[in-house]
Amino acid sequence: MEKYLEQYSLWKKAELPEELKQQLDEVERNGEELFDRFCRHMTFGTSGLRGKMGVGTNRINEAVIRRANMGVADYLTSKHDRSCMVIGFDTRLNSEKYARQTAEDMALRGIDVYIFDRPTPVPVVSFAIRDLGADGGIMITASHNPMEYNGYKVYDHSGNQIDDIKARKVEACIEKHSYFEKVQSCDNKGTITLCGDNIKEAYFDALEDCFLPWTDDMKQVQDALANLSVVYTPLNGAGRDYAVKIFEKLGIKKIRFVEEQWEHDGTFPTCPSPNPENARAFDLAAGQYADEDTDIIIATDPDSDRMGIMARKDGTFRRLTGDQTGLLMLDYICSCHQKGIGGRNLDGHKTVYKSFVSSPFAEDIAASYGVELVNVPTGFKNIALEMEKLEISGRAEDFLFGFEESLGYLYGNYTRDKDGLLALQMTCLMAACLKVRGSDLYGKLEELYQKHGYVESKAVSIDFKSEKDRDRMNGIMEGLFDGRLTDLMGQKPVYDPSVRELNMYKVRLEGGHQVIIRPSGTEMKIKIYAFARGSSGKEAAENLDELINRVQTFADMQK
Repeated sequence: MEKYLEQYSLWKKAELPEELKQQLDEVERNGEELFDRFCRHMTFGTSGLRGKMGVGTNRINEAVIRRANMGVADYLTSKHDRSCMVIGFDTRLNSEKYARQTAEDMALRGIDVYIFDRPTPVPVVSFAIRDLGADGGIMITASHNPMEYNGYKVYDHSGNQIDDIKARKVEACIEKHSYFEKVQSCDNKGTITLCGDNIKEAYFDALEDCFLPWTDDMKQVQDALANLSVVYTPLNGAGRDYAVKIFEKLGIKKIRFVEEQWEHDGTFPTCPSPNPENARAFDLAAGQYADEDTDIIIATDPDSDRMGIMARKDGTFRRLTGDQTGLLMLDYICSCHQKGIGGRNLDGHKTVYKSFVSSPFAEDIAASYGVELVNVPTGFKNIALEMEKLEISGRAEDFLFGFEESLGYLYGNYTRDKDGLLALQMTCLMAACLKVRGSDLYGKLEELYQKHGYVESKAVSIDFKSEKDRDRMNGIMEGLFDGRLTDLMGQKPVYDPSVRELNMYKVRLEGGHQVIIRPSGTEMKIKIYAFARGSSGKEAAENLDELINRVQTFADMQK
């Protein structure tokens, strides 16, 4: 009997919640669906365990969560006589249920637990681990994915998502357990304590320390923020109440909230894909709430680690890419530090970290300020790992900024995950500053292009339907590494072997163009990141289209 059918038989005999039993009955005669649900054990990807909810070893459900809990508990108890951890959850369907199950499982294993009693942003959970001196943490979330997804992020004692080395050790612990094993209660059970408002207030204090005005004249800053007009949507997510408090602290009074996306609702009824990377996520905000007075539209995703922006360009609202926002923040931060505003400076060895797949244009901006830029593998955990290395060496203050093209940004050392709420604060400051100068976000981008050269970037995906397509995904990547892509922009591409071990195909071409291709660490898709330069915005955009079309044509031929 094939392994996936063996797993199906085991689950068929097990005691399961009624909903999961019903799903087993529904898929019993659907071979492709059975294979997709039972062909593999879910493993840690770019951001922990993540997948569709439902019955099966390749789905998020109570059995998969419990098995993961037992493995994480083994890992922690092997390192500490008495462990302590923080647990948070977002607004997704089943997130709170899985979080409470996790708290109970950990307590039975003798681990003391602090758990939030309401949906909480990812950066706050990371902050709480550091603030409470916990040994680790778990966040139940699938970030920006559609409503049928959920996930399980594991954090270490520094508030970092566990890196790949730790992830393999945790997985080894998980693999020692079956899906239907009872949690063995120890003699000295752990406690379960609710995280109080003191954590939330401490987090807001940390954000205040990261307040970066463009001038020491605070009256001018306050007046500019009071005149800024903002539309905000939390996309039915955990950022809502935190964002309101930040707007209040900033003194922003001209603000409209998207009511249809205001309540905590894991079905995301008016935004099926609650991802600010997708322009459709802004449809309600831009179509029904923005008016001629609106300066910017801001959206945070359901767990509030991502933030996206729309701003005016040529009379209409357009979404800034994650790269564009990261470049604006990088220039703003470097400029403020260079001017010594608020006691900041560029003394020491200031370093900016970005993922390989984020725009290489950042290298030009950093160099213009004499700031080092370091590229790291995809996943904010890799930026957090570099922050930890700085802290261990006594150089924590040398961390200046970290960003990913997927709308992840961090300024400051208070947390170790990307923070959409900090990004919201920074965006409002940038927009207010530019408005005072008679400019705006797109105007500032044009200024950067005129200074450093025009560049365009785009991330697109080649999507696959099920696990049966994994061989096709692997075939496309192998074709790239075998040199079957023979022409890009009239050049023979030669990939960078230094990132081959990351399963990443990276090519830099004459003219400053770049292409990076990699399989997603959490979804059934291959991601293409293209960067193109030109003598004008139009030429850069045309070069970008040519790069993407060529890669997509190659991928279609490999299928």
